[in-house]
Amino acid sequence: MRYIILSDIHGNLEALTAVLERAAELKPDGYICLGDIVGYGASPEEVVERVRRLNPIAVLGNHDSAVLNEREAFTFNRQARDGVSWTRAHISEESRQYLKSLPLSRRLDSVFCVHASPSKPEEWTYLLSAAATVEHFAAFEEQVCLIGHSHCPLIVKMTEYGPSELKGPTEWFTPDGRYIINVGSVGQPRDGDPRAAFGLLDLNDGVVTLLRAKYDTAAARRRIISAGLPATLGDRLLDGS
Repeated sequence: MRYIILSDIHGNLEALTAVLERAAELKPDGYICLGDIVGYGASPEEVVERVRRLNPIAVLGNHDSAVLNEREAFTFNRQARDGVSWTRAHISEESRQYLKSLPLSRRLDSVFCVHASPSKPEEWTYLLSAAATVEHFAAFEEQVCLIGHSHCPLIVKMTEYGPSELKGPTEWFTPDGRYIINVGSVGQPRDGDPRAAFGLLDLNDGVVTLLRAKYDTAAARRRIISAGLPATLGDRLLDGS
């Protein structure tokens, strides 16, 4: 089975459209969505609809959760709170019910899927380096754990000798290794590359590839500003910050 991995779309329709056009060329067997479908971006309803049509293996993200429950946004910065408040007012009940149906984690063959961290998914912990992942390998039995949340690509391999960060963009799984993989953010990359980030997981051959898709960041920014959302949420799309 070959899966396209999507994470942190954040209501960015322009980015999602570009990614799905590229994904169609790859002819995957299915899709995995690692949460934060909404928040920040100005097209939450359209994005939820597109994601639902993919029928992905999907999990809940912290921004999705905050749209459903205002208390979840108390720890967000001002721009993020404004984003989820705006989103809450601009999605349908059908979209809310879809987000509400998403679990915190899912298992698929040899893959564990979660938005933030496998050990305590509900605490929305950021895993930003190989060192930060060490304690989390004990929280799943599968060979591969897919995560999102940080908006930065990361591939960590754990062996008996400890963790190591792999450089990608293509990495083959080895029998002695277990992996935590973040393919980055579709809708709001934060690694200095403004292109939409996603991944291809090939379980047949045991390989993951980190991919990017160029999209019209200026158009996404204009949509955010026209919607009355904080301008910084659009500005950062231009340089992937």
